[in-house]
Amino acid sequence: MCSDKNARLFWYGLVVVFLLALILRVIYPVSRPLEWYERSVRFWDALLAGDPAGTYQRYHPGVTTMWVAGLGLRVYAAAHGLSGDDLLDPPQSSADYRPYPIGAGVAALGVAIALCIGLAYVLLVRLWNWRVGVVGGCLLALDPFYLEESKVLHIDAMLATLMLVSVLFLLDYVQRERRVSLVLSGIFAGLAFLTKSPAGVLIPLLALAVSYRHLADTRISWPGRIGEIARDLVIWGSTAACIFVLLWPAMWVMPGEALSKLVQRVEFHMETVHRNPNFFAGQVITDDPGPLFYLATLGWKTTAITLPSVLLAAALLIRRLRRWRDNVSVWGMLVYACGFTAAMMLAARKELRYLIPVFPALDVLAAWGLVQVASAVGKLGWLRKRGWIPAAIIVAALTFQAVAVLRLHPYYGTHHNLLLGGSRVAQHVLPLGDQGEGADLAARFLNGYPGAERRLAGVHRRLEELSERIFVGRSDGIELPEADYYVFTINSIQRRNRVEYWGEAWDACQEKEPLWTISFDGVPYVWVYPAYQTDPEVFDVDHRLDVQLGDHVRLLGYDLASDDFSAGDTLTATLFWQSDGRVTEDYHVFVHLQDADGQMVAQDDGVPMQGARPTWDWRDREVLEDEHNLITDISLPGGAYTLSVGMYDHATGVRLSAIGPAGERFPDGRIVLRTVRKTSP
Repeated sequence: MCSDKNARLFWYGLVVVFLLALILRVIYPVSRPLEWYERSVRFWDALLAGDPAGTYQRYHPGVTTMWVAGLGLRVYAAAHGLSGDDLLDPPQSSADYRPYPIGAGVAALGVAIALCIGLAYVLLVRLWNWRVGVVGGCLLALDPFYLEESKVLHIDAMLATLMLVSVLFLLDYVQRERRVSLVLSGIFAGLAFLTKSPAGVLIPLLALAVSYRHLADTRISWPGRIGEIARDLVIWGSTAACIFVLLWPAMWVMPGEALSKLVQRVEFHMETVHRNPNFFAGQVITDDPGPLFYLATLGWKTTAITLPSVLLAAALLIRRLRRWRDNVSVWGMLVYACGFTAAMMLAARKELRYLIPVFPALDVLAAWGLVQVASAVGKLGWLRKRGWIPAAIIVAALTFQAVAVLRLHPYYGTHHNLLLGGSRVAQHVLPLGDQGEGADLAARFLNGYPGAERRLAGVHRRLEELSERIFVGRSDGIELPEADYYVFTINSIQRRNRVEYWGEAWDACQEKEPLWTISFDGVPYVWVYPAYQTDPEVFDVDHRLDVQLGDHVRLLGYDLASDDFSAGDTLTATLFWQSDGRVTEDYHVFVHLQDADGQMVAQDDGVPMQGARPTWDWRDREVLEDEHNLITDISLPGGAYTLSVGMYDHATGVRLSAIGPAGERFPDGRIVLRTVRKTSP
């Protein structure tokens, strides 16, 4: 009975962990870059064309990402009747808008990562128990930083996943002495090496683990122990090497060149800072930000559950130091996390995402610590009689984690540790918005305007590809003078990245109200500003009004060259308009001059700004200076004349209603401006 119950619990836990990890990763991908999309397509083009050398796309080398994402893209292409060329250059829908199916690649990565998280759950149950497995699996699925990178078509989340599974199999080998676990650790290590060079951290960890495994075995002689260590190193290393060569066809035909480029780039990244500036502790950094940068990353990118749980796990390990062999797997995970962090600190090039592989390890440590604390609390005094207390503590912690993370769906990278002040404090310490969170919403906002396909959105260069995938108009650099809108993001603002191109526009926009902005955790991430004038106060308007015409247009005021005119003179009236950018109709303006009997004596009707700016081309809050010239008849008698204006739908001839600021209605949509007088023959 007990065995059947345990089996059911095991499978329930596996299903929950897998589905949680999968669903959160495949819904609404937020991938900013396109480079790994294009590399994945070209990688599979080379595979299908029998061109092994063509599978070398990048020194990282990123092969696992290209295998998995490329497969997802090929399945999508087959389902939609597309070729590889169509994936690289999708048919245009309008302007520069190209619907790249990047979500298919992200979904494939999400499936692979979710499967590995499910496998990690199985290994956690084997290494510790069911509770640690469930808690660890849920924390892995809900880790916001890890989750953010899992929703991007890139390589860091795959690296973190494969390294974690390799470490867990290695710990399983140390604990259970099953050589199959050593081989499986080598397989996943080979996959990690195929993903990104920092997987090399696994090699010293392997040496340390197998040395502990055999040096502690007093049943055999020292030469025998050394032989066992060498054998394990060879088994693990040869397995990883075979995977590395077998799954990267470029290694079949150009092994020297591929490995040489890989080694050269590792050295380059270790010694050279990124060409783009970084941001840390309120400062723009053009050099190595130092080790504190990654310590701050660990603090703010963990959660209010994982950070204290990891610290509690470390405290428990130190307290139980005399019995450290009882917790050797926990120590192994801690050594891995610390070792990888230390290795990344040594490199000159530092980015937040480079530290991603540490976070799954921290989730495992947090799971162990949380279960230990919950169990200890359940044994205190009168709580012993309430066996549900440990489970309640765990459920409460996981619920808090889920609420804190899922409230930010799908922009999980905007989460920052609430214990350290959340994003409001983090914005002064770390660069935010690395994946351009919210920039996709800005593009969709602009799509909501009539005629969006004719507009030019000026964006930061690093987000140009993302904007092009969503915005139906044209996306280009902010520096272009013909831009209709500016889209600024917090990451580039903080880092002052290429500020020489956008700094002047940003400074000018600080005098305006944004058309749209999006905030996460109370911190603005994206701003959309007009590249045109929206402030009526900038214009020298002699007679200010505030009359609403229809649903979308306002008459702000007018200028009149003179209140008096002579017969045959041209009477010039300049109207100042503003709309909400939602006009789809072709409205024409009428300017009428009438005598005392209401008879028309002069008029100017037509498209605003002498035909240059039809109303369906007006932009949100744009102020337009619309000049109209009325030529009077030389035979007009002297006296007073009424000047009035309004708008009508050119297609139907129906005039727009006109309502004043106090709610008064102008009869027949005619707005009387003033009385003018003919003074001389």
